[in-house]
Amino acid sequence: MNSISYTSARSNLAKTMDRVCDDHAPVAITRKGQGAVVRMSMDAYQALD
Repeated sequence: MNSISYTSARSNLAKTMDRVCDDHAPVAITRKGQGAVVRMSMDAYQALD
């Protein structure tokens, strides 16, 4: 899984969303000293159910 910093995700929100949806691959978003999150497409999320 690719990961990017919170700052990069914030600065490139639309680009990051496009990449996640186009590649069907989740992206981890990290912050120094804080917990990470995963951004994934809606299709991938719904497939978890």
